[in-house]
Amino acid sequence: PRTYTIMAYLAAITAETGVPLFVRTTGNLPPLSFPVVGSLNGVHLFASNLKTSLLSCTNGGVKVVWKCFYQSITLILVMTDDSPVETHLLHLLDTMFNALVLLIGLQELECVQNVERLKKDLKCCYPLIDNLLQGTQLMYPLTQSVDVVAVEDVSTLSQCMDAFSEAVHSGYGCVSVDGKIIVATESWWNLSPLEIGLLAHLIASLPPARCQDIPVYLPRASNKVAHRMLVFSLLEGVHVCVLCDAEPSLRRAQDEVGVYWSGLTERLVKCARNPSSVPPGVDLSPSVLAFCLVNLRSRRCVSSLKPSTFLGDSINNTLSAGFQGELSTEERHRYLVDFYKTVADNMLPSQVKDGVKQETTAANGAQLRPPEEVTPANGRLLHAGIPHKITESYICTKESNHGCVQDSNRQQGSGRGTRGSSSQLIIKPF
Repeated sequence: PRTYTIMAYLAAITAETGVPLFVRTTGNLPPLSFPVVGSLNGVHLFASNLKTSLLSCTNGGVKVVWKCFYQSITLILVMTDDSPVETHLLHLLDTMFNALVLLIGLQELECVQNVERLKKDLKCCYPLIDNLLQGTQLMYPLTQSVDVVAVEDVSTLSQCMDAFSEAVHSGYGCVSVDGKIIVATESWWNLSPLEIGLLAHLIASLPPARCQDIPVYLPRASNKVAHRMLVFSLLEGVHVCVLCDAEPSLRRAQDEVGVYWSGLTERLVKCARNPSSVPPGVDLSPSVLAFCLVNLRSRRCVSSLKPSTFLGDSINNTLSAGFQGELSTEERHRYLVDFYKTVADNMLPSQVKDGVKQETTAANGAQLRPPEEVTPANGRLLHAGIPHKITESYICTKESNHGCVQDSNRQQGSGRGTRGSSSQLIIKPF
């Protein structure tokens, strides 16, 4: 489900000839004209001819970011300048290119031979690209961590998922609700966070159907050989998905769905109706209106815009309203996203250094500079003049007296996915 509207343009252009492949628009914006697209590409090409890398520019509250992949495809993103650094926009461009790889494979993209055919092939990517470009409740494009849902007694669902995957001769399977992973097989979790995040967004962007058979290329594990992704709708918003090769047939796999999942309808309904993402037994203050919890080692993320739903809507609305005015779901999401952009790579770059194993190679083969190598001397970091390590920060919103609080800490646990660094971002009234 969408939350608030993002206004942005994304253009894909052949690097060698400058031919536009597509332009996607989100928000209430006029179409981007061909001369403007040509000018944006021309500026980047001019800098490249001078052996200069043009990464981004800002003008009038708008930021433009360029990135060339495999010296074949150039992506240009034009978006509101809502972050002191362009780290998140560069991550988004990487995700966008890998979304193209996911659906048409790397081979067609790294060496463009027939532009018109490539244009037609890329049309199947539009729903996924639009889903990534628009504002949704999935946090992956921002956090680079897989969205998950914490549920009670996951062992029953896990056993069923393993049995179903074995029945359809696949080690890769998951159950998701609105793109958030409820349970998955061990092999599914062994995929990279990029691949899991893109597959989750792909599932969320699919049109309603009982079952679907989609060829996909895994950007890290198999970007030139396609696999089949079988997606089955269990309930509205709840899907079971497996990756497989030529076998089994879609009909046979659909028969197995009835065998293994029909008896768990009540449990799945409970998962679908629990938007709070807060597992039973967790004592969360009812004053928390929204939160985002990111495990920086396992690269998994739990978030919610209605964590107090289980207390009742009347209590939730009263706490949200107070004397400040109630925060809508759209406002809560906007505050979470804006604050995360400000904090994650700008005020607290050390949390990335301590927690996340950085990718050292980009999709285009170029070496990446880890975020921790960005020095205060470049003047872009808000914490440049602060001598101590920042572990907590907060802001108050302009529209009402609500605050965002960020807490970065290291917590130890005995279960899988609980050990390591974590970063918490919440919204609560002050």
